[in-house]
Amino acid sequence: MTSSVEILTATFTPMHSDGSINYDRIADLYHHYIKSGVQGVFLNGTTGECMSLTTEERLKLVEVWTDCRRQNSNSTFRIFVHAGSCSLYETAQMAEHAQAHGADGIAMVATFYFRPQTLEDLIEQCEYVAAAAPATPFYYYNIPSMTGVNFPLNKIIEAASKRIPNFAGLKNSFNDLVDYQECIHYAKKKLAMYWGTDEVFMMLYAAGNRHYVGSTYNYMSGLYFDMVEAYHAGDHERTVQLQREASTIYKVLLSNNGLIAGKEVMRYLGIDCGPVRRPLKAMSAATSEALLANLQRTTFFSYTSPKQKIVRTLL
Repeated sequence: MTSSVEILTATFTPMHSDGSINYDRIADLYHHYIKSGVQGVFLNGTTGECMSLTTEERLKLVEVWTDCRRQNSNSTFRIFVHAGSCSLYETAQMAEHAQAHGADGIAMVATFYFRPQTLEDLIEQCEYVAAAAPATPFYYYNIPSMTGVNFPLNKIIEAASKRIPNFAGLKNSFNDLVDYQECIHYAKKKLAMYWGTDEVFMMLYAAGNRHYVGSTYNYMSGLYFDMVEAYHAGDHERTVQLQREASTIYKVLLSNNGLIAGKEVMRYLGIDCGPVRRPLKAMSAATSEALLANLQRTTFFSYTSPKQKIVRTLL
């Protein structure tokens, strides 16, 4: 029944203690995701600390991830590449590069230093980047909390669908549920609407959404798959219970900065993705110990994906 939902993990960028990228860890992440049941990754996004990476690093991450997929002969594992930046020229270059390396989808945020002032400005940006990779599905990544750009999504998809031949949908990380519900209705089977705030997963699923990108799928995708199965089994009580458990866990993570906490969680599970890169600050040992204790008070470790023994010796 879990085939009725598509979950892409917003993957972390693994790093060494000095902040350089640990490309050797990518194979471990790939195999972890295969075991967890997710259908692919969203690469170089917010969870991947995209705006703290150089363009060269982002290009190499695409190459390493696509090489890993090819070496494992897994054509069904999807790789979406976020190419957005403050330079529209570099964004187009990254989109072209992603297509050349076989990306399954390309996404971009709006430029956020010189921001688009009108919807027309935004659509022109998307047209320019999408044209650099015309054979690859293109997605607009809406995250106003980070970009300061916020236009009605239903207007975006209506205009983009008419003007961008390879426009395929949205990756949305903004909780305007009324606007998004209109988008689900408009998109139907023509477009893919990727929901990006994990804490209201089931609310959107019940409304008809079937595509998701998020950070918590790195380590607890099993909870969401269980939620979908309970929903289709008609077990309303269990569905609500699982969503409540997910929300409780999410609060713990969010109170410790979700991205930073997420990297710590991966370390607990034995897949060390290293620290975050400046300007973000790594979690102290004391805070990490408190985070682990708080997670142990929830059902979190019943759903880690895949279920693994906590590496207690790390603390």
